[in-house]
Amino acid sequence: MRIASCAFGGLVAIMVGSPATAGIWSWGCQGQLDGQQVIFNRNSMLVVDSKQPLGELKRLLQDDIHDLVNPDISVSYEPNNASDGLVKAIEFTPSNEKGSKITLTEQSSRKTSFRGRLVCGREETTEVTRKVYDFQREGEPARSFTMICIEYVLTTRGGNPCINGPLPRSRR
Repeated sequence: MRIASCAFGGLVAIMVGSPATAGIWSWGCQGQLDGQQVIFNRNSMLVVDSKQPLGELKRLLQDDIHDLVNPDISVSYEPNNASDGLVKAIEFTPSNEKGSKITLTEQSSRKTSFRGRLVCGREETTEVTRKVYDFQREGEPARSFTMICIEYVLTTRGGNPCINGPLPRSRR
């Protein structure tokens, strides 16, 4: 009994002494399609009748992107495979009865910028890509359009020392 309580006490001490860190993974895209803005991230997609210039790309990393557009004119969708990231085909289901299912199928992708660095032992990367997608509403033909996408990753510590600076070339 004494051994079990010592082992339990040691386990609690290790758990309390270790910093709890979690990784962050966010992504989103925006583009213009026939007089509409198409904006999505891992939590939702908005299709808005607007020819306004596209907003700041980093704002797509927010959990809620509804404040990026006028809520009266947007149709909201929920991604079916959000945990998969920016995969070849992403399906979106309407949040209400106003729309039909939308599928985005990636046709091509080109990296336009990359930034990687260590933040107190955690790897932080931000990648911007230009992607061409086929946009297909259920029952309609597909249309191609270009989107600008951002992907942000902040890893857990993973045993890295707490030094800041650029990532070593082998991790880029």
